[in-house]
Amino acid sequence: ATRTPRHVSSAAMGATGGANWQTLAGRSNMHLLLAAIVLSAASTAASKTGLVSFQGPFGSSGTLEGWTFMGSAVVTENFVRLTPADAGHEGAVWSKNKMPFKEWEMELQFKVTGARYLGGDGFALWFTKKSEQFGTTFGNAEDFQGLGVILDTYDNDGKRDNPSISAITSNGSTKFDHDTDGRDQRVTGAMCKINYRNPRNPVSLKVRYQDKVLFVSYDLRNKGSYTDCFRAQVELPENYYVGLTAHTGQVADNHDIFSVATMSLDAHTPEAVPMQEPVLQEHAPHESQNAAHEWRKDDDRHLQRFADSVQRWTDMTEEAKERARHVRDEVEKARASEAEVGDEVAPTEARTGNDGSRNSDTDDASSNSILKQQQRQHSEATDRFREEMSSTLQLLQSEVKQIAHEMRGTITLAHGAPRTSSDDEG
Repeated sequence: ATRTPRHVSSAAMGATGGANWQTLAGRSNMHLLLAAIVLSAASTAASKTGLVSFQGPFGSSGTLEGWTFMGSAVVTENFVRLTPADAGHEGAVWSKNKMPFKEWEMELQFKVTGARYLGGDGFALWFTKKSEQFGTTFGNAEDFQGLGVILDTYDNDGKRDNPSISAITSNGSTKFDHDTDGRDQRVTGAMCKINYRNPRNPVSLKVRYQDKVLFVSYDLRNKGSYTDCFRAQVELPENYYVGLTAHTGQVADNHDIFSVATMSLDAHTPEAVPMQEPVLQEHAPHESQNAAHEWRKDDDRHLQRFADSVQRWTDMTEEAKERARHVRDEVEKARASEAEVGDEVAPTEARTGNDGSRNSDTDDASSNSILKQQQRQHSEATDRFREEMSSTLQLLQSEVKQIAHEMRGTITLAHGAPRTSSDDEG
């Protein structure tokens, strides 16, 4: 049978086309609505994190939007390196925009890596009125105005309290004293000693400013479990910049920043948990013996003391070494003489005369006289030894301070000097 072709009127075609266009228009409106929602959410997130944050990967551009690089600071694919583990470097990154929030919380992920037992000098997180300043305060200017959270890895004052985290403030007139690790500039109670060098994973540092109180806590293993370091009353200046700076001396570390995340805090943010004592760095049962050894701070401290002693002896002049050896020999001779006298005044049996009677009174008096003389000689030798060593140590400390002062000045001038064409060719 022959099929009769189906004819459709123009009116029917028009009705069908109109329905299709209405469907397409409805879908387009839905897509536009979804896009608006996404853009609104992105805008809200951006306004909450502000322009003082960054997180890798950073690509291969070598730049970081919103931040200025200075000195030895470079950006790699995964982190920002403030300084390499080489002596005499200073590096910094400063925000181009001022902190947009009055109250905020900042989470920083970093690594400080280098030689196992000795490193330096450290890095700092700054909140200051001026930015892009160079100087000897961990790479920042000495006359800064604001707040610095200092992660100091080198023990300049010999108090055995480094590596440490502390907070310092200045109105521009006080300067950081490296010889005392900034003890006089430190905010009262704002310090904790914690070994964050050479971690396996990036260490997390959380800094919060709320109600004019600075809260600092840390997470050594980046597990999301923070331990309080300190809390302190601090008043920040109006309109301040954020900076990260680092400095290396004769001993050096890599100072690497993986991310900076800054969040705004509203008035209803709950109070921080009460301060707790820092937890002991005990290794977990599943860790190997080699991994567990990384947490044995006592071994590290004793070995560092030995390394410091060896370094001090190496830095002594030959004349000072000869004086120390001479005093040591005198003390050893005095001790040997004292031991011989002790053997003579304590015989196993009493001495007797020709007639068989004992001469104990005469022998005791003679022995006591000799013993007192030897003790006096030993005391005099000990006093001379102490005086000689005290004088030598004072001389060494004075020389080290002078050298450190000259080195800091030289490094600052070197970074501040303009490069010439001959330097580029070299």
